[in-house]
Amino acid sequence: MAGAAAASSAACSSPAPNPTTRYPVRRRVPRPPLVADSRHCTASPFPTTISISSSGLGQARPRDPFLNPRLRFAAAAAAAEGEMAAEASAAAAEGAQAKPFSVLFVCLGNICRSPAAEAVFRNLVSKRGLESKFLIDSAGTIGYHEVGNKADSRMRSASKKRGIEVTSISRPVKPSDFRDFDLILAMDRQNYEDLLSSFERWRHREPLPDSGPKKVKLMCSYCKRHTESEVPDPYYGGPQGFEKVLDLLEDACESLLDSIVAENASVSA
Repeated sequence: MAGAAAASSAACSSPAPNPTTRYPVRRRVPRPPLVADSRHCTASPFPTTISISSSGLGQARPRDPFLNPRLRFAAAAAAAEGEMAAEASAAAAEGAQAKPFSVLFVCLGNICRSPAAEAVFRNLVSKRGLESKFLIDSAGTIGYHEVGNKADSRMRSASKKRGIEVTSISRPVKPSDFRDFDLILAMDRQNYEDLLSSFERWRHREPLPDSGPKKVKLMCSYCKRHTESEVPDPYYGGPQGFEKVLDLLEDACESLLDSIVAENASVSA
């Protein structure tokens, strides 16, 4: 009892701690980055890459930003997009350069004169090895004859004697012809006027190039050995009429081809 009382008295006589006393604050010292030596290669916890020098000591260098998967993906996507744009541009340039020169021959019903003109011109183009440079077709201004018919048998026979095969299938002129063809050849003045009238009528219904009328020319305007201004319709005549038509077409088509080749570098290349 006496001992307990003495201990209690001693405890009570001890001074109470001062609440204003400042205790020292422990500061955390950052650990230095780990390095690698010749025996161990321990990865650093910091964003650095360890390289081994000839002295065996590790040297830290900045990490390549493209080691980040997101950055690698973004760089790859940008490169792919650039390549696709370059390929598209090259393809467009190549397509524009490779576009064939298109010629359309037109008469009234597309069974005598214009099919023969198409065949004569195609034959000349083939002899010069320029098939890939041209798109050649024929059509009629008025659908007198059923669409899809072969050319008149008399014209096919007369042409075959000259080594020319007429394989055209009849069709009418359509609005898109003024967009698709570079040159439209009319066999006579009436065909010429009909083409211009059709253009004026169609242009109010769908978009057509303003250059449409300028594409229309008279076939005989290319003749050099003949003075006729039109290719006559042989349908109601005899065999001599078909021969005359072929004479005019051979003259005009030869000059026409020379003119196109001379004026279009893409055709002669």
